[in-house]
Amino acid sequence: MFENLNERLAEVKEKGRRKEKWEHRLQKLQEELSGLEQARKAAAGRLAGEEEDVARLTGMSLTNLLFTMTGKKAEKLDKEEREVISARLKYEEADRAVRDTREQIAFLERQLGAVRNWKREYDAIFEAKEKIVLENNEPLRESAERQAVLTVELRELEEAIRAGQSVRHDLELAEEDLRSARNWGTYDMLGGGMLSTHLKHSRLDEALEHMYAAQTNLRRFEKELQDVGGSDFTSGLEISGVLRFSDYFFDGLIADWLVQGRIHELHDQVKLRLAEVNKAVNGLESATRRVEQELGDVRRKYVQEVENYL
Repeated sequence: MFENLNERLAEVKEKGRRKEKWEHRLQKLQEELSGLEQARKAAAGRLAGEEEDVARLTGMSLTNLLFTMTGKKAEKLDKEEREVISARLKYEEADRAVRDTREQIAFLERQLGAVRNWKREYDAIFEAKEKIVLENNEPLRESAERQAVLTVELRELEEAIRAGQSVRHDLELAEEDLRSARNWGTYDMLGGGMLSTHLKHSRLDEALEHMYAAQTNLRRFEKELQDVGGSDFTSGLEISGVLRFSDYFFDGLIADWLVQGRIHELHDQVKLRLAEVNKAVNGLESATRRVEQELGDVRRKYVQEVENYL
């Protein structure tokens, strides 16, 4: 029933193997071509130099006059002409190597053109066979459904990671600003004057902007964490600390601390929450690796079974 489809799948997969092999060979040739072109350029420079030496001996130059007077012109000219011939042969050899390599590259590119769309051909044949197989095979239907579930989970985990990375970035900037403001505040108490006061408040303004940005991203991160919270892959993930941190913003504690000048306390809280966000992101990344592993295993087994289905 599937003999024709199986033969076509095998042929197209062979195209894929050839494409991979030829792409690797093409990359090597392109690297070689770069070196050969440099060698040809150097050979051209040497040839030009040798030809100049001969020109000086045969033209109206001081070099020609001196060798003529000493009777060594013929000997010197013969030597220089031999060197020109040698340089020209080396240049021609280098030029031929460049041209040969370019021809090989052009040939490989033509070959690649014939197999470039092998994956599209493969997918079309595979899907045609897959449709027939799934109608008659319950385990494979379940495998296809599992892949769909894992793909959705993977996408949600990746979205949660991106949201967490945004929060982490904002909190890192806020932590840096608060650390600087705290240091300038200490200097101010020791008599630093107007400059230290200005710098402290400038840093606090920047910290506040970054914390407002963190507040916006925390809302999104909270939603993403809730989306993945019911997954088997995130069952051990601790997210309560991250969600508690969002309450600090919503309850107005950040503003209270700033008004009261409790920079040390605010800095400590930001460091603590940054650690919790890092822990959550690391947990999400571990969950992502587990999903990718299972999805890869399920997919490989599924494809193999469909390809070999008789």
